[in-house]
Amino acid sequence: MENMNKSNAFKKKIRIFIEIGPSNCYNYYAKKNYLEVINMPVRIAILGGPRCGKTTLIQQLYVEMKIKGLNVGSASEYSTDYLRDKGMIETIAEQYGIYIGQAMLEKQLDCFDYAITDYATFVPYIYGRFMLGSKKRTQKEIEILKDLYCLAIKDLPNYDHIIFVPREFGYERDGVRWQDEETARQVDTAIKHFLDAENVPYIVVEGSTKERSEKILSLIGLGEEEKGA
Repeated sequence: MENMNKSNAFKKKIRIFIEIGPSNCYNYYAKKNYLEVINMPVRIAILGGPRCGKTTLIQQLYVEMKIKGLNVGSASEYSTDYLRDKGMIETIAEQYGIYIGQAMLEKQLDCFDYAITDYATFVPYIYGRFMLGSKKRTQKEIEILKDLYCLAIKDLPNYDHIIFVPREFGYERDGVRWQDEETARQVDTAIKHFLDAENVPYIVVEGSTKERSEKILSLIGLGEEEKGA
């Protein structure tokens, strides 16, 4: 069973190349039309608000997958480095930068069979909407939020497994994030509301870091019970 999981680890993405004809029109009858099959990783996104144990979890998950001999890569959320380097995010426009930075990090994982992250490229929309809250929005803010939403919807299918981790270990400030515990819990709720509103399949995983990791491995067909089957 384990060997089958390894061989089926990647997704196949079809890229169509079409020769450009006169006047930059697509020439669907060009002889050079061809298909290229690209291997894409199985993407696992671990989601939750600030300081809920996401980063510790992907570190545990990464180690356990490496022990199994799997070709796995991981990326921590770009926004943490952004906050550390540039300070608190003050405008919704900065979420564009967060989106681009996160997308670049995740793009670097394309060479692996499995890609795990503690963020996702659709999360900047959630934070952008959360930042604006119920206050009256300017036209510029409305347009930016629309753009972030379109990017979020476009990227949702990229993730094969979305895992939500509830807040079970309390809250400790890390000197980087600005949110207090109450705000962090509101972010938790905002993430779940988005997933529910968009009918996005996701799994809630509870327990210790080790228990959470084991449940995720089982979910993606790499648990001990699958190995012994």
